[in-house]
Amino acid sequence: MTITTLTPPASEPVTLSEAKLFLRVDHTSEDALLTTLIAAAREAVEVACGRALITRRVRESLDIWRRDSVAGALLGLGPVTNIVAVRLIADNGSQSVIDPSRYRLEGAGDRPRLVFEAGVPATLRSAGGIEIDYDAGYAASAASLPVALRLAALQVIGALYEARQGETPIPEAARALMAPFAPVRL
Repeated sequence: MTITTLTPPASEPVTLSEAKLFLRVDHTSEDALLTTLIAAAREAVEVACGRALITRRVRESLDIWRRDSVAGALLGLGPVTNIVAVRLIADNGSQSVIDPSRYRLEGAGDRPRLVFEAGVPATLRSAGGIEIDYDAGYAASAASLPVALRLAALQVIGALYEARQGETPIPEAARALMAPFAPVRL
């Protein structure tokens, strides 16, 4: 499984000015560094939660339908707001688009998956034979994002800013803020 971002998030979960206020930074000499830390913090929070914060369009490529998907495709990123296209790719590169009337999205927020009405379509090649384009994310903008996730991002930014070298673990306060948003593992 690989997930490729087709349309990146329109914004980060916190602005540069919010990060500077949180860090009590009142100069501009580190703005480029802080901008990088904001993006890194978003990525760290997304990985820790297994969820996209700001909505983006992605393409997920699968080799096979996952067995735990209940007759469909268990998607790797959520929450899912829209399925754009489901394609089967043949060895020669030709594509077969599956009609949207043949599947439905279930569990959009937690363990999102496509369920097929008439059984799972057969894959046409063994590697990368399935492509699913979909929109995933909690919110279209930072203002609509849950406050706990925005604060978790600020906590991670603070830890990265303070350490600046080597590995920086995600602060426990950030983990606690993210915990309610982590997908249920079965």
